[in-house]
Amino acid sequence: MAQDCIKKVELLDYEELGMEAIWKIEVENFPAFIIIDDKGNDFYADIRKPISIGKRP
Repeated sequence: MAQDCIKKVELLDYEELGMEAIWKIEVENFPAFIIIDDKGNDFYADIRKPISIGKRP
């Protein structure tokens, strides 16, 4: 499935590291779940916060 969604692959730096080099991969229609976004928001930190349940009247 992933191979059908990859539109462009570009090696940015550290070519000598092989697959651990820095790559820029352009994808389209690729199902993904973002855990940490570009602003540093952490999905799991948000859902682990305790919630308080109010008392019923």
